[in-house]
Order: sequence, then structure tokens, then C-alpha cells
Amino acid sequence: MRTCASIPPMKYVLRYGALAMTLLSGTAFVSRALRLFLAHEKYRRVAPSSVGSFDALFAGVACFGFGRCYQILGRSKSDATSRTQTEIELAYVGFLFAWFCFIFLLHQMSPAPRGVSSSVLAAFVFVAAWGVASGIQIRKKLFRQSTESLPIDLSKALKLWKGAHFISFSIAMSIAGFGVALKFLGANWLVPTIFCGASLGFLLLWRPRQMAANTP
Repeated sequence: MRTCASIPPMKYVLRYGALAMTLLSGTAFVSRALRLFLAHEKYRRVAPSSVGSFDALFAGVACFGFGRCYQILGRSKSDATSRTQTEIELAYVGFLFAWFCFIFLLHQMSPAPRGVSSSVLAAFVFVAAWGVASGIQIRKKLFRQSTESLPIDLSKALKLWKGAHFISFSIAMSIAGFGVALKFLGANWLVPTIFCGASLGFLLLWRPRQMAANTP
């Protein structure tokens, strides 16, 4: 009969699951890259549509993302601060992967441009700008409250720290969502490119931060 001690901790299950997915996506990336190279050598032109370069790029991104998850889980410790930091960093990788999924979706479906009215475009720009401005204020407020709570209440400090990051990631990702929505409404490629570029910029700018101290 198996005991609880014989059941592998969830951390190791997730870690080696991420390793397996890294190997699978890495294999897919190498396979597609080789097919692209061979197709290019054969036809001396852009590869046929059945061997898409964007598919190879997507597999490469997945390989990097799962590899990063494996690395994060490998250095995670059992204390509360380390667990919180691990959750934040894993979520960050997930948001970056979701951003690439948006790009992949636009590339695969590629709706025909029909034109978007200036009032609709201005409304999207206003909402995105308001979201970023609000996110900056909320982010600063939560980080400040987390720092003030750290010497007294570590649990509260960690919740505020995690909340500041998750709100930042969500707001940054919403900008890409607006770009995708505008593209499906009929905007030309320039509009979603600007929105998705701004989204990636804020994701990189608001990358995970480390807490200054763990305990009082």
C-alpha cells in the first residue's frame, strides 16, 4: 500500500511535466526548422504553406517557455516568500505565452481589413490609456503597502506583492486583447501591431520584481 510519503510532491510533478513539454516542443521546433531549411533548398524560395515559418517560431517559443518553467520550479524553495515569487514568475511566463498566442491567432485567421471608424479607434485608445494609467497607480500603491506591511505581517505583504504583479500583467495583456479585437473589427495591420507592441513593452517593463527582505 502506498503511503503519502511515496507520492511525489506536486512541485516535482509540475517540474518534470515542464521538462517533458520542453523536450516535445523542442523536438517540434527542430523538426519544423529542418523542414523549412530543406524546403528552401529544394524550391529556392519561401517555403510552401504546409511548412509555415510561424509554426516553427511558435514551437520555439513554447520550448523556451516550458524550459523557463522547469528552471523556475527547480530553484523554488518551501518558504512562503519563495512560493509566492515562484507563482509570480510562472504567471509571467504564462502571460508572455498568451501574448504569443494572440499573435499566432492573428496570423492564422488574418481577417480582411474593412476599416474601423475613428470614434471606435479613439474609444479603444482611451480605454487602453486609462487602464495603463490606473494600473501604474494601483501597482505603486500595492507595492508601497506591501513594503510597509513586510516587517509586521508577512502574509499580507506577500498577498499585496502578488496582487501588484498580477494586476500589472493583466493590464498589459489587455492592450494586446484590444489590438486583436480591433483587427477582427476590420482595422489594418498597423493598428494591432501598435497595440500588441505596447502590450509586450509593458509586460517587459513590469516583469517580476524580487522582495527586498523575507522576514522581519
